[in-house]
Amino acid sequence: MEKNITKNYNGLKKVRTSQTNILSFFGIKKREEIWDNEKYPRYIKIWQNLYSNNLTKNFKIEFQKKFSLKKFKEFFPSRESFDIKKAISITKELRWRKEPYDKQHWGHWLHSLSPYQGRLTPSFVHWLIRAFSSPDMTILDPFCGSGTVPLEADLLNRKGIGSDLNPYAYLISMGKFDRRPLNDHLDYLKNISDDVVSNNKSIDNIPDWIKAYFHEKTLKEILYLNEKLNDEKQYFLHACLMGILHGNRPGYLSVYTGCIIPMKPRPKTHPKFRPDKDIPEYRATIPRMAAKVMRMFSNKIPLKTKGIILNEDARELKSLKKDSIDVIISSPPYYNTLDYTSQNRVRLFFLGLNRENQDLLKEKLIQNSQTYLDEMKKVGIQLKRVLIPEGYIIFILGDVIRTKSFINTAERVGEIYKDIGFETLDIIKDEIPLNKVASRSKKKKFDRIIIMKND
Repeated sequence: MEKNITKNYNGLKKVRTSQTNILSFFGIKKREEIWDNEKYPRYIKIWQNLYSNNLTKNFKIEFQKKFSLKKFKEFFPSRESFDIKKAISITKELRWRKEPYDKQHWGHWLHSLSPYQGRLTPSFVHWLIRAFSSPDMTILDPFCGSGTVPLEADLLNRKGIGSDLNPYAYLISMGKFDRRPLNDHLDYLKNISDDVVSNNKSIDNIPDWIKAYFHEKTLKEILYLNEKLNDEKQYFLHACLMGILHGNRPGYLSVYTGCIIPMKPRPKTHPKFRPDKDIPEYRATIPRMAAKVMRMFSNKIPLKTKGIILNEDARELKSLKKDSIDVIISSPPYYNTLDYTSQNRVRLFFLGLNRENQDLLKEKLIQNSQTYLDEMKKVGIQLKRVLIPEGYIIFILGDVIRTKSFINTAERVGEIYKDIGFETLDIIKDEIPLNKVASRSKKKKFDRIIIMKND
């Protein structure tokens, strides 16, 4: 087939093919708009490959995660052989702090579907699940956040159940269990590309603080795509969109900002203002979505799953029956040290929560230090109901260090759970590496793993 090579775009040659141009269905005007407005050659090429059905063959991932889906030798092959003393002994070895599990990018790519503040590392969860359960057990995380526990349980042949009241956490977790073949997602993106690019969504009612993060055309594409994915219950793709919404690399859709916490773009009057970082540039959504999908499928994703995700309050858990859970593994909210609403404010906005509604959500979440133990007691009563007799709770809780006080959260939770009917078997101290600590303090900080038995 005859090809004509025309002008060069940032080092990438634009190829036109007579009669069957891969972008012809956009029309000349829209095709030129794509080429001229998209700054980054990598995403032009991804777009081309998506349209020509060559993306699965030509996509190159930036780096590989250290992960294998080979079945691991289980410590406890059956319920009958389970030994809690052995499980605690294994946990005390802190194997997730050793190679290769200590590497930042260990784990299945699905764990990186979308950023989430304060999530448990996949390697940590991996070892807890292996130590305290056997295949086919049911594991619950009532504060599942980004779904790390239910996903890792699923990958290790358990039934993972996660629940979270935060709509952003719920969406990410649902996305990890929206199991469809890779080509289904790529075909979907290809088929809606024309509508996404050509849409003329009004942004008149979008608040200025959101507009500051995005180029006008990119914002319109986000709004259109966000609404469509939500209406059509495309949980995986919707979570992908949230995952690339803002960050500090060209693969994100925003100005230069944090991928977890969206720092406010600097105005032109700011002494450190930089036009290359603080002025939004057009970034096409479709090729970045396609790249995100391809990364997630770099590891084989099992299409069958027994996992369940609930959008329920841990103090109620209405969907779970009595004695239906074998093991509970969770990292409950800490004593008002993480703000799960304001730190996710941009993503929550696109999920339908304006500032006022975000404040209302914050009031519902267990974050207030004054009521923390009372609310955690309500959680404990629910967990007592759903956990089997002699089942186990493994909570990961952080110390609270203040100027003139120190709170060992694990000990306090253990005390109130004793009154509910749980026995504390051990509390294991896990020092947090300084490079993982958010604050600039040089003081040692610890997570504590409290292991409790349902008497």
